[in-house]
Amino acid sequence: MAVLLFFIGAILGSFYLVIGTRLPKGEDVLFSRSKCDNCGHVLKWYNLIPLFSYVIQRGKCTFCHKKIASEHFIVELATGLLFVFTYYIFPSGYYFYGGLIISSLLIIIFVSDFKYMVILDSPLIVTGILFIILKLIYFGFKATLSSFLSGIALFLVMLLLFQVGKLLFKKEALGGGDIKLSFIIGLILDFNLGLTALVLSTFVALPYALASLEIKKNNEFPYGPFLAGSLFIVFYNYDKFLLLLEYLFAF
Repeated sequence: MAVLLFFIGAILGSFYLVIGTRLPKGEDVLFSRSKCDNCGHVLKWYNLIPLFSYVIQRGKCTFCHKKIASEHFIVELATGLLFVFTYYIFPSGYYFYGGLIISSLLIIIFVSDFKYMVILDSPLIVTGILFIILKLIYFGFKATLSSFLSGIALFLVMLLLFQVGKLLFKKEALGGGDIKLSFIIGLILDFNLGLTALVLSTFVALPYALASLEIKKNNEFPYGPFLAGSLFIVFYNYDKFLLLLEYLFAF
């Protein structure tokens, strides 16, 4: 099962890279053929086998022999490993399927936000729909409605932070995609743990923000990957964070 999930993850990872790199540029992701980024030659099916093609071709295009971006291999490998990791943490049920969805969203956001500073709407919509279906199946209508309202509440919290940041700094402190992502976080984790994930994301992002400011002299950086990463951390340690909140608010 772990081996199967690894290969499924690697295949999907290849598709997630296409989504994260083509959609921000307005390119078709379903019907346009894959091409070499250097020579533009249309790739054959044997050039597109996840992981194996990159290794066999030694990271070079078979037509122009120029180096292929290593992100192809990294994204495919990372997605496969995340799927296997999910299986070992949650062998079945709601958290297994939810973990696969979150892993997929995490990969797409990492690609699109780090490369183009954008969080795409379509992966957020698909994630939201899939989690609503999952929650309806496993927890029922009332719990799903409560989660949906938690998503709206967390969205409003981020929208308020956006307005406050804009007022204080005279420019946008958050992107629209970050605000939309907060709805997904609230929908998945509910309000208390969703808010915990938002707080956690500021600490996770801090080292990168400081490094970006010091090295690039740039105070703008992609925040989406850190929000998605915090969602991942809290979801995979759901019970531990619940105990932490109970301990903190017991006083």
